[in-house]
Amino acid sequence: MNKNASYQWGVFCSFASAFLWSTTFIGGRWLLKDRSIDPVSLSVIRFGIGGILLFVFGYVFFRRKLFNISFRDILMLAWLSLWGIGGMSVFLFVGQMQTSAINTSMIIALSPILTMLLGTFAGKRLNAFMVCGMLISLTGCLLVLGVITQNGIAYKSGNVFGDLMVFSSAACWAVYAVFSGKTVERLGGYTATTWGMLIGFAELLIVRALWPWVLTIPSTAQTGQWWAVLYIAIFPTAIAFFAWYEAMDRINLSLLNIMQYLTPLFTVLLAFLFFGETMNLLNIAGAVMVLAGVMLASGISGWNILSLINRQPSKMP
Repeated sequence: MNKNASYQWGVFCSFASAFLWSTTFIGGRWLLKDRSIDPVSLSVIRFGIGGILLFVFGYVFFRRKLFNISFRDILMLAWLSLWGIGGMSVFLFVGQMQTSAINTSMIIALSPILTMLLGTFAGKRLNAFMVCGMLISLTGCLLVLGVITQNGIAYKSGNVFGDLMVFSSAACWAVYAVFSGKTVERLGGYTATTWGMLIGFAELLIVRALWPWVLTIPSTAQTGQWWAVLYIAIFPTAIAFFAWYEAMDRINLSLLNIMQYLTPLFTVLLAFLFFGETMNLLNIAGAVMVLAGVMLASGISGWNILSLINRQPSKMP
């Protein structure tokens, strides 16, 4: 594959991963709003199948790299998976039982902001652009959630618990993002994610055994629900993560991060098409502010978006 084709494949993979991740919110909302499956069981199946598929692919194509892992790495991944797999997934799906797909995507979009804030405790400094971006994103999120309305400040959503659970999911992912850097750098993204999913799957099995509330899975007659469960496990989990790492090897990391800001926009469109969820002008303005604030805090502008798209990496793997 020549440089140009490799670069185009990387852009396509980054676009595909952003779109596939958006379908997690749609598929999860459809399954959970009718209580077709409980949040923990959905998480177990998602990361069990996703982790196994990534493991099989890695075993076939780059076995040596996949098994270049120490016992210390496994212990570290076990701790990280509690946050980035177990906590992130369970809180997300519990929240989706109560709140809309649009609310979910906009709260999750705040993850980079939470990562920056948490990073300050790890010694990273905030600059003026980061602070302004955080304030803009926070204001936008409040508009989307209906906290800020035309009549002032009021929260009548009825989705308080669901929104808080989704926020907890975003916070768990922020913990994973801040503290996983050295492990991911040492093992490589694909290896760390594959083993993280498998370890997270084992941890979720323990959570499921101890779960105090009702556990539900679709019956054998509910084929539509099972197809949706399998879709979430295969496409926005195994394939989306594989596409992410394919893109990471071929395009600039800044452009890759920009492409992921398309995820909440895809979610809004899909939520409108499948659930009839709508947004008023204030909600739309809030969604724009969330994305703009995250991009500002990340040091991204329209000019460098264009330059990144038009500039190909000087070296391809």
